[in-house]
Amino acid sequence: MDHKWCLIDDVLEGHDAIKRGRERFLPRFEKESDKKYKRRLHDAPWRPIVPDALEGITSRPFTSPVTLSDTAPAQLKTFAEDVDGQGNSLNVFARNVFDASVSHGVAVFFVDHTRGVARKDGKVKTLADEKAEGARPYWVQIPVRDLIDVRTQFIKGREVVTHARWWEFPQVADGFAQSCIPQVKVVEIKDGGGVWWTIWQKQGEKNFAQVDGGQISEMTEVPLVRVFTGKKKGAIACKPWSYELCHVALEYYRALARQNEIENMSGWPMLAGQGVAKSTDELELGPDTVLFAPPTDATGTAKWEVLGPDAALVEQIAKGPERVYDVFSKLAMQPTIPKAGVTATASGVDNSRAHSAIEAWAGNLKNGLDEGLAFTAKWLGIADTATANVSTDFAALTGSTDEAKIIGDAQKRNVISAKTERFELKRRGILGPDFREEDEEQRLAEEQSNETLTPEVQIDPATGQVIPFERVAEGIN
Repeated sequence: MDHKWCLIDDVLEGHDAIKRGRERFLPRFEKESDKKYKRRLHDAPWRPIVPDALEGITSRPFTSPVTLSDTAPAQLKTFAEDVDGQGNSLNVFARNVFDASVSHGVAVFFVDHTRGVARKDGKVKTLADEKAEGARPYWVQIPVRDLIDVRTQFIKGREVVTHARWWEFPQVADGFAQSCIPQVKVVEIKDGGGVWWTIWQKQGEKNFAQVDGGQISEMTEVPLVRVFTGKKKGAIACKPWSYELCHVALEYYRALARQNEIENMSGWPMLAGQGVAKSTDELELGPDTVLFAPPTDATGTAKWEVLGPDAALVEQIAKGPERVYDVFSKLAMQPTIPKAGVTATASGVDNSRAHSAIEAWAGNLKNGLDEGLAFTAKWLGIADTATANVSTDFAALTGSTDEAKIIGDAQKRNVISAKTERFELKRRGILGPDFREEDEEQRLAEEQSNETLTPEVQIDPATGQVIPFERVAEGIN
């Protein structure tokens, strides 16, 4: 998996990473000198089309913010305002997880808890003691390339994480600078069913020494949450959807490099002299310059001419990047295309929201957040009654103006009410985000009253004076 994630990271990082990759992404021609290759590499254009495509996909479940259900306890509602101890709300954290899941096929976060110092009297800490120390659960997103191993086992009919190891790179003060001592965190279920954690710090090149550890008494399984969007192949292995997209983006990069090189060559026509001996003096070219071609061979003919590529050929080659980009655009839209054969009946929508890949991915995100909330409730010692609300209503995002016309026609035929029509127009983004149903009903009431009410007096528009009733009756202005 690491080679796939490495490629994806390089493409997402963009220009600098691609240029550092050199021949890995832009192959060198046979017998091409290093000087010429460096110039071609420098001129090759890179376009950030993959981040733009991913943004168009990952933003969809967040048209409405991720929130907690009404059944959530007060402690979890407070927790949702800052889930990682860094000020990020549940909505912000969920967006980061979903971005990583779509780009790498899977995202992982660990539900941890701050650890305080034991009481000097040896007594068990009270809730007040923990609050005074600032003890609280928090979520930590783990980059998938930092994972070393994840193992699962089916226990009582469900897959449970029994072992997880990953790299950590804490920054510590080193005088006026900072240094990093790599360490490995291990969380696993040991004999007896308890969950234990240990931290192994790197000592030298190959050796590690345990520097900390303990038991997570609140847990019966490793509180590691996995959110898949790629096709799952193991505990953490998967086939990222964006991997093929990145390869097409690199194909587009090479097509642009070819086009750029051809434009460089064809943009500078060559001057050719036939039957002319090579001069020891440098030729002067440009406007107001005359070139003479005295014959130097037995034929007695000599001439100058400009050599350039065929214009039609250059035009066809220029279309190469366009064809590759068309393929990229279609591939980037695949997750949003509804599945064939799925009818959007009321019962069908209720039974299965996963009409497209993006809807299934949003459902996986919700399941992952619910699992994280369940682990958090265990840390807090409260009932697991909270679930996450994640938007999966993507039908409106792919709607068209034709649908708006159909909805309007249905309202005119009294199939739906005017209020339902306004709701559907707002759902499809035709009405702005500031639209409020209450304000609109008030405006409609005012407009209807203005059409039915008659003025108490007539006002002369020229003088602003009240027109006497007799003149109004006579039709005199």
